Amino acid sequence: MVTLAIAKQTLDDMLRRKVLLILLIVTVGMIAIGPSVSFLSPRESSSILRSLGLAMIMIGGLLITILSSIQVIPTEIERRTIYTVLSKPVQRYEFVLGKFLGGLFTVFVMIAAMGVVFLGVLWYQEKHLAAEMVKGVMLTFFQMMLLGAMAIFFSTFLTPVVNFFVTFAIFIVGNLSSVTESLTNNPNPATKILANIIHFILPNFGNFNIQNKLINPTVEISNENVFIMQNIVYALIYSAVLLILAILVFDKREV
Repeated sequence: MVTLAIAKQTLDDMLRRKVLLILLIVTVGMIAIGPSVSFLSPRESSSILRSLGLAMIMIGGLLITILSSIQVIPTEIERRTIYTVLSKPVQRYEFVLGKFLGGLFTVFVMIAAMGVVFLGVLWYQEKHLAAEMVKGVMLTFFQMMLLGAMAIFFSTFLTPVVNFFVTFAIFIVGNLSSVTESLTNNPNPATKILANIIHFILPNFGNFNIQNKLINPTVEISNENVFIMQNIVYALIYSAVLLILAILVFDKREV
């Protein structure tokens, strides 16, 4: 299948990029030094270790996702290799989907590697497998999938530099979904309208952060499995919409 062939080539290219490997090594290193907080009480040490690990995976995943997604299409255009690709029996939607999947596979490999190290460090520190932390790592991956789809969409009409800052800014605002939701009840009409636009149009990245529940069992989620599935379905649907828009924009673009 053409899409998978493009995805595989993209994955191979990404795994050879030194900047992504450096980010992976730095993130893994930060996770590995987690046991150094052992001077605290066992409970405090465990909470900080879990919080630090999930936070580092999210930050590392954020940078890897953005850097691997903002360049895949512009680089092909800049190098003019896209003409060679599109001159073959390759549809534009196959090209966009292939690039997205290649970036997604890259993020999956990187997050999986960070997750394995994270679970290993927890096992070393707590002497048991913290299987519940897999949920946090999994939701981080779907959060990054949504972020990657957004970056791919913007890459069809923005330069990589502009795309980086726009995507990063939306990610920050999207992580404030609880704040924007509270502002939807603001008595000021202008604030209420703006908050509704931001909350219901921009991706709610904050919904994927369940670190508080995983780290502190006293934080309640009514039904954790339903909550996780809702966020996964949300990421899949929103990503599909962004990819459709990316295909429509790229199909109209002259390259």
